[in-house]
Amino acid sequence: MKDFYNKAYQIDHPHQYGGGERGMPERTALLTERTAEWLKSVGLMNRRDAKILEIGCGMAYLSKIHPGWNGAEYSATAVDLVRQRDGQDIPISEQDAQCLQYDDETFDAVYSWAALEHVPDPDKAFNEIDRVLRIGGFGLVAPAWNCRSWTVKKLEQRPVSELSLLERLERGSIPLREHLAYRALAALPARLRGELALLLGGGAPMRLRYRPLHPRWDLIEQYGHESDDDAVADIDLHAGICFFRSRGYDIISHGGFVKRFTARHEPLVVRKVRRTEPAG
Repeated sequence: MKDFYNKAYQIDHPHQYGGGERGMPERTALLTERTAEWLKSVGLMNRRDAKILEIGCGMAYLSKIHPGWNGAEYSATAVDLVRQRDGQDIPISEQDAQCLQYDDETFDAVYSWAALEHVPDPDKAFNEIDRVLRIGGFGLVAPAWNCRSWTVKKLEQRPVSELSLLERLERGSIPLREHLAYRALAALPARLRGELALLLGGGAPMRLRYRPLHPRWDLIEQYGHESDDDAVADIDLHAGICFFRSRGYDIISHGGFVKRFTARHEPLVVRKVRRTEPAG
């Protein structure tokens, strides 16, 4: 996995994580706008002394969003390229989201776009966000929610002749499993359990519920990269809401039972109200 992301950020790599005509710069304007709107909405855009952390910053295309920006990136190649482009003083460092190298309560805001689905244990990453965020600080958490198991297996790209019987059955079931009604029914039991745990948990911090995925790195190289085929975790937005709500956070983006229970793919915006006590 580490080798994949080190290679993927090489400028001439076909995935174009490092830029190019069809690479990440296409999303830069949109993500800059959305991040700036969020920082304005929580009153931090004009606070020049605020400290901001971006987790999974890639090529640091959002580094000019705020003078207090800091970037944590898993790929050593990306970090090296950013320093070559912007100078050695840019506050970016090679880090694993599961064990960030920052002191407790360092940042006024932490955000992450389309990164945490690439973390093997996102529960650890969510706990790290909680740890490094100051009381009163804000988080914007926006991984690719609900990544598909068939996407990481490249079932729709591979010839049927090379699929196992189970893979053929899974491929045939994709239209049904993509249907909104099916997905809502499939998510219902876990969401009900989450709400019940919030109700009866007595304020105890909940672990983040997620499902491990197992990308076929060889098939990504063979058939080309598509969105989310390199995801290693399937995270439901409702599980993220439960994680932060059980720690006393204000859930700014999904206030009220109906909005959080029917949450789909939106960014999760939260505010830390109190320090989380260690579990147990």
